[in-house]
Amino acid sequence: MFQTIIVPTDGSDHANKAIDLAAELAEKFNGRIVLLHVLLRHVSTADLRSLCEGLKAPENLLEKIAELEEAFVNTAAAYGPMSIMVPTELLEEVGYLIADKAKQLAVAKGTGNVEAHVRDGAPADLILAAAEHEKADVIVMGSRGLGHIKGMLMGSVSHKVNHLAECTCITVK
Repeated sequence: MFQTIIVPTDGSDHANKAIDLAAELAEKFNGRIVLLHVLLRHVSTADLRSLCEGLKAPENLLEKIAELEEAFVNTAAAYGPMSIMVPTELLEEVGYLIADKAKQLAVAKGTGNVEAHVRDGAPADLILAAAEHEKADVIVMGSRGLGHIKGMLMGSVSHKVNHLAECTCITVK
């Protein structure tokens, strides 16, 4: 019934709960899990640092984030408040860390057939594309990710995926 399970992950608690449920489904139905991480372009450097600390990121990654935060403070002091772009390379490094930890979580729950992908783009669109490409039977995702207020204002990724997906969607709280 659930042979191919797509699980978007951003490293949040809700995403980790979705991985737990997907692992149970995969074990029960002898299915495979396809993890998908979309680069965290909407996350502040402070949230990125906090996430990486929680994931026990390598010290060099935490140092890169600290340097970026320091550059932001120095720029804001000179020119006033402004947003700072996190370099794609840094977001990719964080993304691969998140994907690897997600894969470890799924494997630890007993799932043998797990693959992980890191992509850049609009999260809901990429999740829907992955579901179509992989011929997914189900998408299991967290109801909320790392973005709190912004997600509520712009419409949540989980809501859009639930509305547009061709396959079954399970949203985990």
